Amino acid sequence: MARKKKNERCLQERGGVFYFRKRHNGQPLKRSLNTTDKKTAQDLRDIYLANLAEYGQLDPPVEPVVEVPTFGKLAKDWAEVHRTQVRYSTWPDYVSTMNKHILPVFKDVPITEITYQDVVRFRSRLKVGAKRANNILVPMKSVFDFAHRQDLIQDNVMRKVKRLPEEAPEIHPFSYEEVNRLLVAINPWYRPYTCVGFFTGMRAGEQNGLAWQDFLEDMKPEPHIFIHKTYVYKRDGIPKTKKSKRYIKCLPQVLNALAEQRKLTGNGKHIFLTQDGRRMTPDHFRKEVWTPALEKAGFDYRPPIQMRHSFATMMLSAGEEMGWVQNMLGHASLQMIFQKYYAWMPKDTRSDGKAFLRSTEATAEKVPESQGRDTGGTSESDEVCTNIVPLADYRRKKGAMV
Repeated sequence: MARKKKNERCLQERGGVFYFRKRHNGQPLKRSLNTTDKKTAQDLRDIYLANLAEYGQLDPPVEPVVEVPTFGKLAKDWAEVHRTQVRYSTWPDYVSTMNKHILPVFKDVPITEITYQDVVRFRSRLKVGAKRANNILVPMKSVFDFAHRQDLIQDNVMRKVKRLPEEAPEIHPFSYEEVNRLLVAINPWYRPYTCVGFFTGMRAGEQNGLAWQDFLEDMKPEPHIFIHKTYVYKRDGIPKTKKSKRYIKCLPQVLNALAEQRKLTGNGKHIFLTQDGRRMTPDHFRKEVWTPALEKAGFDYRPPIQMRHSFATMMLSAGEEMGWVQNMLGHASLQMIFQKYYAWMPKDTRSDGKAFLRSTEATAEKVPESQGRDTGGTSESDEVCTNIVPLADYRRKKGAMV
């Protein structure tokens, strides 16, 4: 039988239609090429031969179809895992941010189709400040990280989105005289609470979480308050940072306020309660107590956080050490105190050169009157010589050697 030409191998024509035929690993392979054109059949044959060489089969392996999840689907999966990994006080804000801002825009979009430009455009349309815009993107970045760790996306576009520069929070503290004026306007039931806020600088959650056992009235050498828990979103928890767990000194104003408070809630567990006996919350204080008192005292509105700022500025303006103020506030570093409250520090504790001038003046006053006069024939330059061996001794020794 004549051998087939090279360009006809593995091809068989039957009824005008070409077929691919070949034995591979001892198994016969046959497939119709569905063409009557010889050149087309040869091209198809070459493809099948290449596939056999590379894959061991006529067709390349079919990649499994991976369904790309939408952002909303991934956000739901992320929430089930992530809600146990953040502080309970943080989670409600994540949920609110997702439902109000992020999901209405990206819920039904496959996560692989969300681009850097989409995210930047979304942020630019938020009618909020820079800090809030940055915070809104936090849970969105977390969802993208979640997807990236599962290899659902190759390019994490959120890592390309830089934070917007944020302005420093506004500090509009009360002076000591204004504090007293506001305390007069406060509902008497809440006057001790407000006074403690102004003269300890505690965070609202720390103050609302205080129990009477945290007031160490018999502590030596003076009474202190032990801050080791908070009350946020109607749940008791731990302080914000490790530095937040601390002992703070009770100033006389605080001791007097707690003495008054004991008459109101001394028989219960917690120090501060609402007038109807419930736990104190920031919303209740702001709406029912703080805002009406500001109006009554004739002040423009300032948020209750200004009580904390007022404590810091009053103490620093009076010359208290930064380290003490830092501990009272529970800040992690002195740098935070310096950056926030520099403008309220007394000038003699700042870098204006006055402390140096005072030290030089004090030194000059201690110089003996005889210094600088001619003694023993030495010149003025001899007296101020800074050689290791005094010049007069050097000359005396040198004269003895001659």
